[in-house]
Amino acid sequence: MKKIFAIMACCATATAVCASEVMESSHDVLEAPMETASVASASSAAGAGVDWKSVLSKMVKVSGYLQTGYNYNSLGSGSSSFQAKRLRLILDGQVCKNGSVRVQIEAFNGIAGSTNGNGQKNLQVMDAFFTYKFNPAFQVRVGQFYTPVGYENYDISPATLETVDFSNICYRMACRNAIGYDFVDYGRDLGVMIMGDLLPSGEGYNYLSYNFAVTNGHLPSKDDNNKSKDIIGALTVRPFKYFNVKAAYNYGEYKTDGELENEDGEEIPGKYCPMHRFVGGFWYNDPQGLDLRAEYGYLKGKKESISLAHETGFYALAGYHFGKFLPIVRYDMYHDSLNKLSLNNYDRVLLGCTWEPFGNLKVQLNYMLSMYGKDVREASNHGESTSSQLQLMGLFKF
Repeated sequence: MKKIFAIMACCATATAVCASEVMESSHDVLEAPMETASVASASSAAGAGVDWKSVLSKMVKVSGYLQTGYNYNSLGSGSSSFQAKRLRLILDGQVCKNGSVRVQIEAFNGIAGSTNGNGQKNLQVMDAFFTYKFNPAFQVRVGQFYTPVGYENYDISPATLETVDFSNICYRMACRNAIGYDFVDYGRDLGVMIMGDLLPSGEGYNYLSYNFAVTNGHLPSKDDNNKSKDIIGALTVRPFKYFNVKAAYNYGEYKTDGELENEDGEEIPGKYCPMHRFVGGFWYNDPQGLDLRAEYGYLKGKKESISLAHETGFYALAGYHFGKFLPIVRYDMYHDSLNKLSLNNYDRVLLGCTWEPFGNLKVQLNYMLSMYGKDVREASNHGESTSSQLQLMGLFKF
């Protein structure tokens, strides 16, 4: 028996030595992020308690949401379909004490050219950025991120939006390049941004916030197609709790599909075509009461005497939080001065209600009535002056 105990003691000692060597080797390879886990393992082996809070803080956080439901639209020949509208997967990880990474994947994206041969939607990288927080007043973000143009593209997500769909200011101005391409890009761009919150009120909010970004001004997940870069600036002022005013401006130069031709028949290079975007508005949102928001925006591009884009939009939204219910009314107007026969030229009224029985579930019912001018309805809507849309969607967070 003494020999058996002696052999077991020798094996235990050898195992402990090997484990120590493996942990030291792992630390050399994986460096700082794994140091706490290694130390915790060693401490646990020695009988000490594990600091799980510290361990968990260094793990990647996985979250996301699914939005699916039914959609009816009378526009054109009409449509009636169950929809897989959005499926987002979000990964958040801590790189160092003040630095973090976010990756967001969209499974049901609608970006042109991203569908497969059967017309089914493919995966799309939405966000892939690193943020370093020097302090609340100065933070730096690099990678692919959502630009700070308007409330809906920056301060709100589909998971927090009062309605199923965003306003046309968001879709047509913040999430689209009217000169470079005419489809939704989800308001993402590649570049660098500095941002911060200033003048703390002492009541949980700051009187002033700012954003300044330099980006490609081209498609997400793709290199720039010219040497010019976009400049984006945004400023938010909060004079009192629940209320703020925001203004954002974007200037960029974009490449057209081909050469341009002026009124004299002369060819003009289409590689650096300037365009201005502006979105400004206000928002009052009491989580236990009134929700009131309005934004105005314009988009204008011109090179020499050639007008390339000229669009204006406005929306106003009003709702009231009644416990778990949020009834909503929204007026949405958009006008494209160059494409006057486009169905994007409309006045639209939305009536809706959101029911949130608990934090991870949101059910939304929206009815929209779009109204068109005489020229638009005769050219693009079979002579009909209106179209209607009904949406019943559930949004499930995880």
